[in-house]
Amino acid sequence: MNGNYGVTRDIYAKMKVAGFVMWKLVAVALSLVIAFFTMSKIFPNEGIWRYMQLVYVGLTPTWVDYLLMPAVAGKTTLGCLFIALVRKKRFYRSFQK
Repeated sequence: MNGNYGVTRDIYAKMKVAGFVMWKLVAVALSLVIAFFTMSKIFPNEGIWRYMQLVYVGLTPTWVDYLLMPAVAGKTTLGCLFIALVRKKRFYRSFQK
């Protein structure tokens, strides 16, 4: 036998990448469903507020999709935002005592 019949290391790599993509699609779809069910509780059904409901339903999944987009160093935009908020701990002390 001259061939190498061992299992390669990255045999499941495509499945892992597909799993991450599916998780992000499920999160965006879930945000759309939540926005659809909460739009009438947040905005009234009369006048210009009906158009605001459509804007709300359109922008909510867009924001979630933006937060789940890849950013620097393999993190998502949400992860970078979280790290920036956590690391920004400054203590302001007055000079007067």
